Amino acid sequence: MTATECDLEVVAERDGKRHKIILKQGSTVLHLDRLDLSSEAARKKFLDAATSKYLGLDRERIEAELLRLAANDGTSATQEEQLHVQEVDVSRVIRPELFHTHEVSGITVAVLFDVGGKLMPRWRTHLRWSDGKREVIDTSGRILLPDSSMLYVHPNLGEPPGSEPPAWSADSRRTWLEGTDSPDPCDVFKRVSRMFAKFLDFPPNAAPGTTATLTLWSMLTYVFPAWDAVQYLYVGGPMGSGKSRVLDVLQRLVFRPMSSSNLTAPVLFRSLHANGGTMLFDEAERLKQSTPEQAEIQSVFLSGYRRGGCATRLEPVGDSFRPVRFDVYGPKCLACIAGLPPTLASRCIPITMFRSASDSQKPKLRIDGNSAEWQTVRDDLHVLAMECGPEWMNLASRRDVVPDGINGRNYELWQPLLALAGWLQERGAAGLLAPLQQHALASVMNARDDAIPEADETLLELMVESIREGHSPTSGELLTLAKLRDEVTFKMWNPKTVTNRLKSYGIAAPQKSNGERRYRNVTCEQMKEIQTRYCVDLGMT
Repeated sequence: MTATECDLEVVAERDGKRHKIILKQGSTVLHLDRLDLSSEAARKKFLDAATSKYLGLDRERIEAELLRLAANDGTSATQEEQLHVQEVDVSRVIRPELFHTHEVSGITVAVLFDVGGKLMPRWRTHLRWSDGKREVIDTSGRILLPDSSMLYVHPNLGEPPGSEPPAWSADSRRTWLEGTDSPDPCDVFKRVSRMFAKFLDFPPNAAPGTTATLTLWSMLTYVFPAWDAVQYLYVGGPMGSGKSRVLDVLQRLVFRPMSSSNLTAPVLFRSLHANGGTMLFDEAERLKQSTPEQAEIQSVFLSGYRRGGCATRLEPVGDSFRPVRFDVYGPKCLACIAGLPPTLASRCIPITMFRSASDSQKPKLRIDGNSAEWQTVRDDLHVLAMECGPEWMNLASRRDVVPDGINGRNYELWQPLLALAGWLQERGAAGLLAPLQQHALASVMNARDDAIPEADETLLELMVESIREGHSPTSGELLTLAKLRDEVTFKMWNPKTVTNRLKSYGIAAPQKSNGERRYRNVTCEQMKEIQTRYCVDLGMT
């Protein structure tokens, strides 16, 4: 028998765990079968049966429709439903746990209810509208705005935890809903700062800037959705310097913390996608290991720096697979001894720790000695985030707080913290912005100083000296001179290593002439450009 493609339709109807698949042409049923849509073998059997009966059928077209139905769990829209389908503006899609828009801010909390003697955990979303209205609703997939437009909530939250107390206490939420709880932003900043100063020792010359950075970053974890990129913190220092203690303090302050020192990449990106919040990752020196597992974890961190950052993986659907995107955007703090891979370090503000003096009492203090104090600070951070939503949105575009000399990636790293500092200073935190600006500039300059390895700097200096002498060196000659300066560093190097290192700065490989490969075309102008671009002192004026 022969069938044409006119009015061909594939319809799916749920039938227990399977679907009844009807292949129709107009009102005529060409083929009908019950199958598991997620099974590749079942789909192939359906296609074989249908196309063997009707020679004119387009197998690929029917297969594509079966795959679409499988991806949508067999749901096929009727013509009436299709008339009401509309494209969603992705800028109107928000995560459920924390969001800020010009119209409304929201925080979702897992709460536990007693329903007829049975404990029932539920998600409840607390909303603060731009006109000051406060309310709490059952968490849903959409939020209707006053102008009748929609905010779309994604992803859907799973089963709420029933045993974990919410970070935002019930008493604070009730007081907030009554409209009587509105903490002073400067007071919140001072109390958070005191918590860091109470439990942690910082180098005296960097203590004020480091404390302010940690405090503002903790506050930023409650408002970061207003920005398109969120900087990470890197806590470094020798063993016993208090790196893990920094994470312990952060865990009691930041929004929805998730702490770990040993997890797999799938656990990482699935947890970030499902829960959002702030990742606190200890012992991150393993990210420098050349293993597939560590490379995958690092890729998740690299993606999570910008809004829309995701980890894409193939997920099984029956006998086949389909790509699934996991949202991994959000604030993260990484702590380790040996430093981070350069690409990951470029997304971080460094916090350098040193061992406390032997007579310091801070390392001996029990962090949870006053749990009520921690709870009060956390409650006020939640309320502050809700009360100033439209202001957070405006801070994201504020440029006047960033000093000259901070641009590019460094602008992205420091602008959120400097904008928060400027906002707090305008509300009474006198003298906060200028010291933080100086701290930021010093941090940027230190990062530039560390950007070029000493070995590379030595090679570039030797290249400049050769140019000034009118000499075109070979890679081997440069290596010989480098060994005279630092035999230990260059002991295992060879001329090819020199060539590759210089290539990374835009210096082309030496040209072969008369049997020798020499750097004949390197100019003073080129070396001046390298000096400027990499902020290294090569003595070029």
